[in-house]
This record gives sequence, C-alpha cells and structure tokens, in this order.
Amino acid sequence: MIPTFTHPSFLIPAGVLVLLALGFGLWAQLRPGQGVLVVGQRPGVQGLGIALVLAGLGIGLAEPRWGVPEIARLDVHVVVDASRSMLVNDCDGSTRWAAAAAILDKLWSRPGNGVQYSLDLLTGDTIPLMPPGEDAGLLRDAMKAVKPGEIGSPGTSLGRGIPQIVATVEKKEPAVILLVSDGEETWESGNDAQQRALQFLQEAKLPLYALPLGGSTPQPVPEQGNTNPPMSTANPQMLKVLAEGSGGRLLGPGEDLYSLFQKLASGQQPLPLSRSSQPAHPEAGAWLALIGLGLWLLATGKPLRAWRLALGLLLCFGWQPKVHAAVPLPQSIKAWVAQEALERGDLDTARRWIPRGDQPNHRLLAARIDLKAQDYPAALAVLAPLTGQGIPKPIPAWRGPALLLAARASMAMDHIDDAKAFLQRLLREEPGRPEAVHNLQTLIQDSSPPPPPDPKKPPPPPPIRPSMGARQDELEGIQQKLPPKPPPGGVKDI
Repeated sequence: MIPTFTHPSFLIPAGVLVLLALGFGLWAQLRPGQGVLVVGQRPGVQGLGIALVLAGLGIGLAEPRWGVPEIARLDVHVVVDASRSMLVNDCDGSTRWAAAAAILDKLWSRPGNGVQYSLDLLTGDTIPLMPPGEDAGLLRDAMKAVKPGEIGSPGTSLGRGIPQIVATVEKKEPAVILLVSDGEETWESGNDAQQRALQFLQEAKLPLYALPLGGSTPQPVPEQGNTNPPMSTANPQMLKVLAEGSGGRLLGPGEDLYSLFQKLASGQQPLPLSRSSQPAHPEAGAWLALIGLGLWLLATGKPLRAWRLALGLLLCFGWQPKVHAAVPLPQSIKAWVAQEALERGDLDTARRWIPRGDQPNHRLLAARIDLKAQDYPAALAVLAPLTGQGIPKPIPAWRGPALLLAARASMAMDHIDDAKAFLQRLLREEPGRPEAVHNLQTLIQDSSPPPPPDPKKPPPPPPIRPSMGARQDELEGIQQKLPPKPPPGGVKDI
C-alpha cells in the first residue's frame, strides 16, 4: 500500500535540499582538492549521507501513514430520501422506498465491528431520527415507522439538506455519508444545489457515498385524489457529481455496503487525512537519517577514524543521552486533554492527564475524574479548598458544583452527615437550588425498616369477654322489658 503523508508540504523543500546535497557531493568528488585527498575523504559518499539525513528529516516531518489502525472505527451517517417521489414503483417491481429499506435492512443485519450508523431523513429539510450507534433493531424500527411524504417539508432539497447533515458531523472524526435517494432536486435548480452541497462537503473533507434508486423514465407519483399526478425522474448523475467531488463514489445496485464500510474503518481503503485513523510513522524518517549519518561517518577519512567504532555502536544500539531538564506542561493544556478524554469515556487517559492546578475549574475537573474512577478520598481532598466555610460575595459560579461533587463523594463513602452538611451549606448560600433540595430530601427520608418486635415482651392480652352469668342477666333484663304475653284463649278447666 502506498503511504500517505499528514504534512506533504515538507517533502518539497526536503527534496530540493537532497538534490543540492547530491549535486555538491558529486561536484566535490569529480574535482577533489589537495586537502580532501590527503585526509582521505570521499565527498560523493558524504553527499549521499547528507542527502539521506535531509530526506529522513523531510519524511519524518511529513509523517507517512500506513498500516491498520489499532481500533477500527467509522461513523456512517445514513441519509434516506423520504419525499413522496420515493413511492414510485420502478425498482424491479417495488417502490424506491421499499428498495431502500431492503438494502439498509441487509446492511444492519450484520454486526457493526466498530462501525456506527446514524439515520436522518431528507425532504425539504432534514429530520434526524437516530444518532450514531450500533443498535440495528432501533434503526430498522425507525425505517418501518416512516412513510414517505408524510413527514418534513414537501419535496427534496439536496442543496439545503446536505449542509445540515455536514454541520452535525464532528470534525476530524472518521466518518462518511451514505445518501440513499433518487437524486431529484425540487426546491431549486440542480446546479445551485449541487454547488452548495459540494462546497460544504469539501470544506469538511467528508466523503459522500451515493446509492441511486429509480429509473430515468418519468413515472407518476402516487397521490390520493389527484387525477393528474406529478411526474418523477431519477437523477443519478447529480448524485455521482456529489459523491466524486467529495472524495466518495457512486455505488452500484449490487454493491456490498458492509464490506465497503469495514474496509474504510480498518484502513484498507483510505479516508481523507483529516479523518483518517491510520497510524503515523515519523520514525521511518529517523531511521533513514541514521543510515545517512552512518554513511557520512564512513566517508570522513582520517579525522574521525578513531571515533567510528564508538559512534557506530551508539547508532546501532540507539543510545540517547538522558536529559533531566524538561519544560513543565501548562495545566490548561493538561485540563483540555483530560476533558476531551473524559467526554470520550477514556478514563485512563483522563487520569493520566488530570490537572493539578489551583484554578477552581481545574479542581472541579480533577474531582470529576476522581469520582469517575471511584477514588472518593482524592475527590474530597482536591475539593477541600472550594468547599470551606468562608466564601466571597457574590458567590462564584464554581461554588455550587464543588459542594454537589463533595456531597456525592461523601455519600459514596457512606458519610451521610457530611453529605447533609455540604447540601445544607449550599442551600444556605443559594436557597431553592433544585439539585441540593432533591438530594437533601433523599438523604433525610428514613428508608430503614421498622424495628422487629421485642421477643421478651409478651403480646397484649385479648379483650375480656363477658362471662356466661353476665350474659344470662342481660338476657333476663331484655325479657323483662318486653310486653307480657297474652293469656291463651279457649275453655278454662275447673
């Protein structure tokens, strides 16, 4: 594989200097002076050695890139045309939308292996549906829930939609755009839309891979209740210009999209240098310069003959003198690197570059990193100067976050009283702060279960039931209150 260079501009002056060194060496070899002959120097070989040193310097500064990246990574921003023209039935017996869904379903049915996909719809505007991720099931469900022509603005605007997509892609990230569309522009002229979209793609150095759908024969767009529907004609030529102008290409109907993106992610196919994850090898220039220095030493003649063995051994073993003096790196730079690593989720790099400055923002960042690493005592120690009793007026912006972080660290260490003290201090200084109110209410709530009953204490006795004698007296009293029974009728016996 032919290597690419991060800074190819260094190769031109290096090449000029190499030619000059070779020319002077050859001129001195053809017309040697008396001193050169006496000393035993060989100017031609010396010129070659200096030329190799200069060439190595230029190559090292240019940073050649080759090989496979350590981690395969690529963000594919899938943009699907969702205008009503995608309902035209001219893709081998199916609609353009059905063909697009089938192609993407086949792509998402295989594991990503470092490739993440996002999903956006293109109409008169862009409608973002899914951010970059590896959940293929959500991507398929999102495609099933969309019906062309019922979402977004009517028509298709490539000139406005593509710049909106480009604006959402992070700079210097390995990413490409997969555009699935019929290439029909309905908002403005094709040339204006094409120029605007190409300008944004080229400035962002973002390759676009286009997958055209539909035929070149005009077809009616199905619309309910319209006896004279508009006609739609696919325009793959516009998609080809956008793709090739941005560094991508036009894809064929049987293209293996999975293999394409895997090759881009693994470095087997090149991305633009600003988005490439191929490793740089500036050491190649250093080795070339060492070879040139060795040739120069061999051709110096008698003056350095006694030093050849020692210098040759140093070159072979790569000895380097130890330099103890070093310029300390500014804490602001360390904080920036640590912040970037923490946002990417790279905790090891964030801890390696953790700032140790006295500025409040540096201490807050260091506390966040320590909390992420579950080093709670270190977080409390770095926050101690920010969470004391004394505070200047007006209250600075870093005071609230410092007290909240200290409360989190204390809570993680089961120091409930300390966490309550930090939150109460924050509420006294900033009454009604919602985070402190919520956290303090959570801590105050007694979530412990009620104590179990004391086994030594007997249960209370049941209520006293009335005796049978008392019950009998109550019944007799009730009977006395009732009216007497009438005497029985009939003949009274004498």
